Amino acid sequence: MRGLTLTVSSGGDTLRFSDVLIGEVWVAGGQSNMEYFLQFDADRETAFAREEDPDIRFFDYPEVSYEGELEDYDFSEFGLWRRCRREDLPWYSAVAYWFAARLREDMDVPVGIVGCNWGGTRACCWVARERLEGTPGAVWLREYENGIRDVDPELYRKVFLAIPGNVNDHPVFGRDTSILYPGFSKEAQEKMMAEIANIQKPPYFDIIGPDHPWRPCGLYETMLTKVAPYTCRGVLWYQGESDESHAEIYDQLLSILTRNWRDLWHEALPFLMVQLAPFGWWLDNDGARFPILRDRQEKAAREIPNVWLASSSDAGMEWDIHPKHKRPIGERLALLALGHVYGQDILCDAPAFESAAWADGVLTISWKNSQGLHLKENAGAIPALLVDGAPVQGCVEDEKLVLHCPAKPSRVAYAQTGYYEVNIYNGAGLPAMPFAAEVL
Repeated sequence: MRGLTLTVSSGGDTLRFSDVLIGEVWVAGGQSNMEYFLQFDADRETAFAREEDPDIRFFDYPEVSYEGELEDYDFSEFGLWRRCRREDLPWYSAVAYWFAARLREDMDVPVGIVGCNWGGTRACCWVARERLEGTPGAVWLREYENGIRDVDPELYRKVFLAIPGNVNDHPVFGRDTSILYPGFSKEAQEKMMAEIANIQKPPYFDIIGPDHPWRPCGLYETMLTKVAPYTCRGVLWYQGESDESHAEIYDQLLSILTRNWRDLWHEALPFLMVQLAPFGWWLDNDGARFPILRDRQEKAAREIPNVWLASSSDAGMEWDIHPKHKRPIGERLALLALGHVYGQDILCDAPAFESAAWADGVLTISWKNSQGLHLKENAGAIPALLVDGAPVQGCVEDEKLVLHCPAKPSRVAYAQTGYYEVNIYNGAGLPAMPFAAEVL
């Protein structure tokens, strides 16, 4: 429904809100790759060239890291519904915009996005403290408490607020926008890190303290509880890069988070998640533990009800943790929504490993969601696929991957490095999910 006026009366007071829409609303949560603005997206000019669509709206909750910060600074550029027009589009989440545009086109209903995200945040930042205590996720609490054992809270806040970029009262992601598009080369990153290492830092500079957005449970209180329980259809979740130090428990953090959010909304909200894209090096992170994170994301999607995972295996960059092509990611999330949430009979899931069997010199890999399975380009070569540690040649037959292996191998692995390139797709144009498995 479009162009409505909402009138609220109480006693002698009346408020009227014009141009009200009723449609599909999704919450966009996570860290920098969800926060990543459309103005930095590789396909931004395509979006900017489109006619204004009055039925797509975006609301970004202010990035508030401590209680009372809303009163301490002017956050008037946040907390408003932005229209889908040239002057507002640069501040949309790129992933959320492409998701909304696809949903809007396919369903012909208004689509609203509520952004509640912050770059660099771990999953533990977005859950209640009592949900972490007594669970494997409590490791984040212990590390935080050990880190602030000798911190003076008043001095910490003074130092924290004096550091440029710690107060995000203007929506300029990351302050130095040159790192976002077209991105930093490895050499430029090394130079920047060397310069930072030589800067004389104030006390507490490197501590995640009481006012820091990356502290456990902080943004749950200062941001998420202010958004809930705004009526929404579900959650888009793009996060996990900052959880690499405890990658092995990430699926458990996602389980805690989804239950916590659903309880907060009093509804079993669907979660559409993005699997972490390939990357080889970014500042001090080499992506070595990302295969574990990706595996735990798939585990969470298998085991948590109403959680689905979008593949981004072809969207990564070797020297950048922020992929510049967000359009395929947003549109794949929309496919998941159309298929799993709105009930359309479509192929919306990426190919996922099912089994690997060897017989008579042939290794056959079977897949779920394999309709239209094919090798895109480089026919015969299969990048990122190793059989007993060695690359192989193969082809697709009857929607299975067939590899010629004279001797029975013991193990097959696909996309098990930080950065990789892929060419296995299904008929919906979705790249296959990473996997590692024993051969039967």
